[in-house]
Amino acid sequence: MRDMLILCFAYSISLFYRGMISVIAPEISADISVGGSGLGLLSSTFFISFAIAQVPGGLALDRIGARLSIGLFMWLSVLGSLLFSVADSPSLAFVGQVFIGIGCAPVFTGTMLIVGRNYPVSRFSYYIAIIIAVGSIGDLLGTAPLAILAEWLGWRSALQVVMVLSALAASCCLLGLKPDRPDGINHSLKRMLQGMARVTIVKGLWPIIPMFLTSYAVLMAVRGLWSGPYLADVYSLGTDERGNIILAMSVALGAGTFMLGVLDRLIKRTKRLVIVSSILTLLPLIVLATHPDKGPYFAMWVFVAVGLFGFNYPLLMAHCRSFLVPAYYGRGMAFLTALSFIGVAIVQGLSGWVMNLAYENQFTQVERYQLLFYLLAGVLMLATTIYLFSKPQGDGSEPL
Repeated sequence: MRDMLILCFAYSISLFYRGMISVIAPEISADISVGGSGLGLLSSTFFISFAIAQVPGGLALDRIGARLSIGLFMWLSVLGSLLFSVADSPSLAFVGQVFIGIGCAPVFTGTMLIVGRNYPVSRFSYYIAIIIAVGSIGDLLGTAPLAILAEWLGWRSALQVVMVLSALAASCCLLGLKPDRPDGINHSLKRMLQGMARVTIVKGLWPIIPMFLTSYAVLMAVRGLWSGPYLADVYSLGTDERGNIILAMSVALGAGTFMLGVLDRLIKRTKRLVIVSSILTLLPLIVLATHPDKGPYFAMWVFVAVGLFGFNYPLLMAHCRSFLVPAYYGRGMAFLTALSFIGVAIVQGLSGWVMNLAYENQFTQVERYQLLFYLLAGVLMLATTIYLFSKPQGDGSEPL
């Protein structure tokens, strides 16, 4: 129980960092002179560095275990928070985001590894969903509470408060988690890297990969980046009003993740549940693209629907885990997590470029966001279509 509470704490910090820019984006933009495309790149920098760090993070998890990997890496997020909070230029803010992304890299993967090594496949997504639901407190803190703190102290001091919490989480992991260094792992670095690369030849994963690249990416493009600017640009909402609406989406996200985990445990049809959840995320996006200026509370309910059904990542990981042999869980999950975060970086970078292009072509604010929501709906629709051709379940025996 203590291990799970500590991991929830660490994961909540990671979730906070993923979505914090959305609420305070207008203030960051004005303070360090970052435009629409720059905001997209700044947000995606976290996910790019997070994805790249999955390689050393995955190797560390398999060689030294989750306790040391998570605890030591998280101190880099402490450094990144400090750099971001004192940034007086976009370049220093980008460096801060890089350190934050690297520092958070092994948190969720390490949590999945602990669960995967201690619980059967049939209960994997259920326990992960519980951890995500509890850890989503961090996502909630990155909405209205962050907005209030930023109004009171300024966004820089608010990030320094989070820096202190990150240091506490890192210390708890190092001192509180049970030692879990795997026995009998004596592979060379080269051999471990080759083993990680072999995950790519598992054919059962191929139709699922597009969903890894886009499902979480679409959710984070809304929650983690564009929801705040959209509410500010289209409806002229202040920081506290934006925070309250995004808070509603975050509450739905935590509740929806737990709901999907329970449903997966009950009906035991992971692939079918992924398809349904994807469609129920796609439809609200199309509605918002069709009616992008119908009112802030209309937008709020659309965001709530996206949050409720959009985070099917644990289901996708459970689906993919059934294709992997146990010895490759650490590297396999790290590889798949890297794909997911590469997808976030690509979609956020692409969305920033599209928004900037629309601005240069003198689109109105409403038209710019309409184009954005159609873009997000389109990539999710394509990935869902490809996913339909995946096998319902693997047997963990495909050759590596």
